[in-house]
Amino acid sequence: MLNFDRTWLLCMYHWATDIQVSNATERLPVSEKTTIQLYSFCRDICSWRLLQQPILLGGVAGIHANIVEVDECCFSHTPKNGRGHAPAEPIWVFGMVDTSFTLARGYMEIVPNRSSATLLPIIQAHIQPNTTIWSDRWAAYLQVRHLPNVLAHGSVNHSLHFRDPATGIHTNHIESYWNRVKLRLKRMKGCHRHLLHQYLDEFMWRERYGTTQREAFSNLLGDISQWYPVP
Repeated sequence: MLNFDRTWLLCMYHWATDIQVSNATERLPVSEKTTIQLYSFCRDICSWRLLQQPILLGGVAGIHANIVEVDECCFSHTPKNGRGHAPAEPIWVFGMVDTSFTLARGYMEIVPNRSSATLLPIIQAHIQPNTTIWSDRWAAYLQVRHLPNVLAHGSVNHSLHFRDPATGIHTNHIESYWNRVKLRLKRMKGCHRHLLHQYLDEFMWRERYGTTQREAFSNLLGDISQWYPVP
């Protein structure tokens, strides 16, 4: 069991209310290194919660199958204007978003490659039965329609259209999702490569359990109490 003193609670409150590390350090009687460690602990809690309750998207709402858009995104970049060092290798993240929500909710996972052998099992593991999948025409998605939980699969040829003029199929929601994720990372001035999975988990946790500051703090404390139950 952990013993949280007032400083710990204040630091967790600052994390829950989305205060940046530098600003939190100015307000708290701890070093920046300690704040970083405590924030990392909070993200570990996020990862633990998502393991306890795996994310499932899509399914059926009423008589209509929910649409889940899928896509891959590179989270590495080349040096701007030839300055800086190029990353050793790109980091590919596979993502899925459920478009039935006003602001699409998603699932993300760092993947070693973009092959069908890698992506299809992830799709199957994180969608509910009778889900409609929309994607671009990346070769790995050719067999999506054969997954047990997939009701139908539609695709758009991005070399011709952003939205298919005949079917209306697009991947605008997942593209917007990537923009939201990258904007958050940019606001934090980026993150270390080896910590990217933590920040992705935090993003997914917040969109489910921390849509308000009060909700984030309450659910963070609730998750900690489950991870470290009082004997």
